[in-house]
Amino acid sequence: MFRERLADALDAAFEGPTAVHVALACAPAGSGKTTLLSGWARRARSDGGQPITAWATVDDHDNDSHVLHDTLVAALVNAGDPQLRRICRGLPPPSPAQRFPIGEALRQFADPIRLVIDDAHLLHDPDALADLESFLRAPPARLRIVIAGRFEPPLAVQRLRLDGKVFDLDFRDLAFTADEAAELLTEHDVHLPDTDLAALMKRTEGWAAGLRLAGMSLAGHPDPAGLIANFTGDRRAVADYLFEQVLEGLEPREREFLLYTSVPATFTVALAEQLTGYTDAHDITDRLEHQNCLLSRIEESPTVFRYHPLLRSYLRAETTRLGAKAVAQLEQATAQWYTEFGDALLSLEHGINAGDHDHVVGVLSESGLTLVQNGHGEAVQRLLARASRSVRDHPAARLADAAAALAIGNTPAAESTLAALEPSWPPLDGTADRQRLLHESLRVQAAIRTGDLTPALARLSLVDAGTTGDPELDAFVLLQLGRGRLYQGDAAGAEGPLRRALAHARAGRSPRTVLHALAALAAASVCRGRVSEAAEFADEAVELGRDAELTHDVETHLAALLGAWCRWIRLEDATESAGTATVALVDLDTDLARAASSLAALFGLATSQDRHGSVSAIHAGGGSSRHRPPPGIAAAVLPSIHSAYLLGGESQWANECVARSAVALPGTGDAVVLDALAHLHDQHLERARKLLVPVLDGNLMCTAATNLITAWLAEAVAAHRRGHRARTHSSLAEALRLAETESVLRPFHDVDPSIRDLLLDSHGRFGHLGGFADLVVASLPARESGPTEALTPRELELLGELPSWRTAEQIANDLCVSVNTVKTHLRGIYRKLGVTTRRDAVAAAHTRGLL
Repeated sequence: MFRERLADALDAAFEGPTAVHVALACAPAGSGKTTLLSGWARRARSDGGQPITAWATVDDHDNDSHVLHDTLVAALVNAGDPQLRRICRGLPPPSPAQRFPIGEALRQFADPIRLVIDDAHLLHDPDALADLESFLRAPPARLRIVIAGRFEPPLAVQRLRLDGKVFDLDFRDLAFTADEAAELLTEHDVHLPDTDLAALMKRTEGWAAGLRLAGMSLAGHPDPAGLIANFTGDRRAVADYLFEQVLEGLEPREREFLLYTSVPATFTVALAEQLTGYTDAHDITDRLEHQNCLLSRIEESPTVFRYHPLLRSYLRAETTRLGAKAVAQLEQATAQWYTEFGDALLSLEHGINAGDHDHVVGVLSESGLTLVQNGHGEAVQRLLARASRSVRDHPAARLADAAAALAIGNTPAAESTLAALEPSWPPLDGTADRQRLLHESLRVQAAIRTGDLTPALARLSLVDAGTTGDPELDAFVLLQLGRGRLYQGDAAGAEGPLRRALAHARAGRSPRTVLHALAALAAASVCRGRVSEAAEFADEAVELGRDAELTHDVETHLAALLGAWCRWIRLEDATESAGTATVALVDLDTDLARAASSLAALFGLATSQDRHGSVSAIHAGGGSSRHRPPPGIAAAVLPSIHSAYLLGGESQWANECVARSAVALPGTGDAVVLDALAHLHDQHLERARKLLVPVLDGNLMCTAATNLITAWLAEAVAAHRRGHRARTHSSLAEALRLAETESVLRPFHDVDPSIRDLLLDSHGRFGHLGGFADLVVASLPARESGPTEALTPRELELLGELPSWRTAEQIANDLCVSVNTVKTHLRGIYRKLGVTTRRDAVAAAHTRGLL
């Protein structure tokens, strides 16, 4: 298959002011070097024969300077150009004075020439290589040379590289892209869906031979996906190719080295020495890498090596010939190596492969939680599924499995596992070992999702958390304790454990736990009304999530939403960050994405060009998530949602919002404040005031501190409507006092349009709060005047009935007038408000303070 992109790259390298004279195409067997270069040569011939292309395939016989010279001359003679043929046939034989006369002869030729020297890896004679090297260093100006082989022959071309005179094509360059692989497979009448093609690309890494063998196997196969899943190096066709083309020329020690070092997925030279016992492991690795035995290096410190997936699967299959005991010893040695160097996941994997019960239990006891917290929960569960029954039944394994289940959202499985462990623990007496402490913490984590927090938190509170000396475990335990209290509505009680959790997580260098602690602290600060502090925690969490590549963790985006709330509550732009978080959550959790979309619509409502569409979006996402937010977080946005529904003319949704808050926030000031706002809207002033009294007196606390501002503003409006000017002023002053410290402006916009006028009436009487009062007034829209002033008393009476959404007939009966009279008044209302629908009339009336 001809790949034009690589041919174009070669052409570009050989042309222009920075053109090179030498290209090296060195890659393992089956990489498609010869196919590429022959297609490149054919393209030149089809373009009128320019430039002239000569092809020389060398073999062992060319390990003689004279023979190699003759081979190159023969290639040039057979290139098809008469003049070139005459020049080459008239060459003198090589001599001590002129060992490679072909170079001088070609300087007489004016046309461009390309010379391909294929299988150059077979050259090893020092004299032949020295002559070829001299030829490469000073070639004729119009000559371009391609050296192709499985590995680079021992030519001193590094100086040419440093001078920018060599163009390299290696295995990575020659690897097929997904589109090229699909095209190659069509030659075998194989057409794969994207998911199967991606799986095949992962298996072959674009290796041409692997793809070709896969194409041959897939042709006419009834189950392509199944075949790809099992397309490994031990398939007969693949194994034969690897043996004949990759392994056949290796020495016995090199083959043994490949077998032993195939046990780990990657290895260092030091690990290779440990597995093989070879003190010259460094030299063997260098030799295998140089010979392109499908071995590549990963640039780390120390350098790590890996085999191509197909070669490794072949070698792993071959290790069975060593015997089960020998393989288990290699697995044990690998597991111990990874333990020593701090890779718990690989240590766990190889310990399970070795069947080493004590090693596996030790890793899980020491690092099971860390693995899960670092995002390896699914891998831990997958490995445990392969472990022995005795390992799976051990408390350390069950706790790791439960933690992994919770990390991936499988709460029922986690609860079942934790319940099965319950009988094995002694009664709590104020102290607990690591496993018991982890068990109680996981119970709290599960209870946060199920809502049965009280008994779980009570049990965890019986032990002294955060004192094990293990930063990761202490941070996790304290995080669950703090989050549990936060979900109980006790933000003040949550703060201490969460701050300690953050400190332990930082000490343990656990980015994910740090992220979770920051997000929880941001939520606690939101609940307590400490907006600046919440914004700092949220912004740090988002930055950490980005820098530590934790954008796949939902906490990163939930923190972004908390940061957006902090800006929105201050009337700053929050739509972009909320929208970005919503988009990210779509791929992570659709329920959370719907809830985030609702918040994004709320945050953007003030500037929306489609108010009713935004209100509908708020309603569509509200209450849809299976993830309960902490009560204080829900409470912090409910008054604004209630206001949005009323503004949009959706009284039924507003009533539902009040009813839901009573269920979700029982016994809290937040639910009472929302109920009071509903009564205030319906002109039930005495009822609203009675509801507010315990909140304003401090006898009923709000889980969201900003709702106390809302409560005082509602009291101010109620007092104004009852004609109590002093009470109106003192209530406004208290609301300003509470809001001024954190520059909270949003409640002044949500409670009632009359707030601006009330603040203006008290202008100059707020003392040191006067500046903030002026800031609030400046942020509030002026109430509209004009045609609404012309509403008649009867029209105003009818306007008050519109939010009920009763029919015209029902309203006519209540008002003791005819239906036609009601309709006449409705037309007058619509005209004077400049609207055409009942919903728009209700929204306009709210905006203008008529409702």
